[in-house]
Amino acid sequence: MTLRLKIYSALGAVSVGAYLVLLSSMSHSDHAASIASAKRVAELMVAQADVADQYTRQEITPLLDSAMQNRMVFIPQSAGFYAVETQGRQIGKALPGYGLRRVVLDATGPDDTPNPWERDMITRLRAPGGRQPFTEIRPGNVLAYVVPLKMTEGVCATCYSSREQAPEAIRDTFGGAQGFNRQNGEVVGATIASVPLTPVAVSGRILPAIILLICWAVACALIEFLLLRPLQRMTAIAERVSMGEKGVEEFKTQSKDEVGALAQSFNRLRRSMESAIELVKS
Repeated sequence: MTLRLKIYSALGAVSVGAYLVLLSSMSHSDHAASIASAKRVAELMVAQADVADQYTRQEITPLLDSAMQNRMVFIPQSAGFYAVETQGRQIGKALPGYGLRRVVLDATGPDDTPNPWERDMITRLRAPGGRQPFTEIRPGNVLAYVVPLKMTEGVCATCYSSREQAPEAIRDTFGGAQGFNRQNGEVVGATIASVPLTPVAVSGRILPAIILLICWAVACALIEFLLLRPLQRMTAIAERVSMGEKGVEEFKTQSKDEVGALAQSFNRLRRSMESAIELVKS
């Protein structure tokens, strides 16, 4: 293996190693940034759900109370939890991969009934010290943001301290359901926002590779012209001199670096050898 090939191979190995280290660092950084971005979106979705819930209970429910009392029937549009469920369905239709669910224990319908994983999340929230929101990466590279749903009147269909405290229309519609007699502040469910993690752009991986390739090429060019070419010329001159060729020119260079010093030493050695040979011949 020639010196040129050894140097270029070593530089190539260093460049590949640097790229792998940089790639690992970038992957970790990009993944963390993707999680942070998805979490911000999920927090916004949960905040919007809370706004829809509160607006419905404060502004819409009073307008429909008289109608429910006269007709003795529950109107879903008067309930904040119905607004959140509707919002979640619309988000799922408009944005594939995104989701918003408000699920409760002792649910009254399929829309607010937790699946096994969601039930595990609620159990985790109800555990001692587990009442804080948290995130979890789900299969399919989806971030789930889980927020505890605490007991306040009307936050779910059966979220009342007793059946007697619930509006008559609620009792008539959901009176046979479990879940009444809840305690204020009790974690009765969870609001879960699901946001797909942004895939890493391929261009973000190509640019560092191009930069390292350019650096490798520049380094190879500098070594070629500043070191290898002068050494190759000195080698050729030494070969001709060693074969006894006459009139071989000296190695000329204006360089003041190590290569220039080596060339001057080589020229002095050559002159000394020629003088010694002349003395021997005489």
